[in-house]
Order: sequence, then C-alpha cells, then structure tokens
Amino acid sequence: MWVVIVLVSLAVLITLSLCIPLDLILYANFQEKPEFSLKLKWFFGLFTRELRQTRRKSAEKQVIDYESKSGDWLHGLRITYEILRTKGLFKQLGSFIKRIIRQIKIRELTANFKLGLDNPADTGMLFAFIGPLNLAINYFLPNPIKIEPSFTGESLITGYLYGAVRLWPIQLAASLVGLAFSLPALRAIKKMVLYKWKRKK
Repeated sequence: MWVVIVLVSLAVLITLSLCIPLDLILYANFQEKPEFSLKLKWFFGLFTRELRQTRRKSAEKQVIDYESKSGDWLHGLRITYEILRTKGLFKQLGSFIKRIIRQIKIRELTANFKLGLDNPADTGMLFAFIGPLNLAINYFLPNPIKIEPSFTGESLITGYLYGAVRLWPIQLAASLVGLAFSLPALRAIKKMVLYKWKRKK
C-alpha cells in the first residue's frame, strides 16, 4: 500500500513541478567570434542556470570541415525534404507550431541572419526549404525574424538572435505527446528509420 502512496505522491509532485513556468533567455551572436548564451529561470527566478559558450574557428578549418561533410549535409537535407513530404505531416507540424506559439509567452524576440554556402546552388536549395518556413513562422510572431541568403560563393553565417520567452512545461509536454503519436509523425518516423537502415547496409 505504501508503494502506491509513494508513486501517487511522486506523480502529483512531478505534475505540480511541470505546472510552474519556465523562463528562457537566449542570446546568440555569429560574428568573427560566435557567442552563445542560454539562461534558464525556474520557480519565478528562485532557480537560475546560465549556459555560455564562446567558440573560435580558423578559416582553414571551416573549409576543411565543409569539404569533408558537404556530402553528408546535402544527403541529410534531401532526407529531411522527403520526410517533410509525408502525407499530413506538414499540416500536423503547422498545428503543432500554432499550439506551441499559443502556449509560449514571448516577451521579446529579435533576429537578423545572413546565410551562404560555397556553392550558390546549394544556398538556393537551402533557402527553398528555409524561405517558406520563415514566412510561416513570421506570420505568428509580432517581431519579424529576418533570414537572408548570401550568393557570394562564400560559406558564412552572420547575425544575431535574442529571445526571452516563458512557457509552461506541462502544456509543452502534452503538445509533444500529441505530435509524436499522430499518424503523420509515425509515418515520418518510419521513413527516417528506413533511410538509416538503408545507409547502414
């Protein structure tokens, strides 16, 4: 009997914990010296945790990394495109994004990016996917997120992002469970597993 009481008490405690709002403050700056900062505030600021990272890469290493992984990157992009074409998935993702945006209280969100790859054709292929997604996201946001292509033939990413949002974990968990067990998501997961299985053969 006491085991049942402990389990029920633990479940109630977890549920109450998920009902407490979580504040996230994100800052990212992509210049010569990329900087990332994520601050989490829970229990109305009683618990605070900040994750900060600064990274510098030489131009030579960037070129080597891109050349060695460009094939895998393009293959991953094609697989992502095929998965997004799964019947009903795009509509399901749209509904999921709407629910998440309704559940998240955006206090501030600003972003301005410029992206480019060594091959302008690859840049065009990338923005064929990013462009419509960016327009769909901006439709629901009070402040626009600017993402512009760079066709200079140089691999680069510049810009900044700052966001301050508040969310309720229990609402987010419910939306994720609803998406994960939807029929289109299960079809997409099946496709992903088959692609990975074929690559290992």
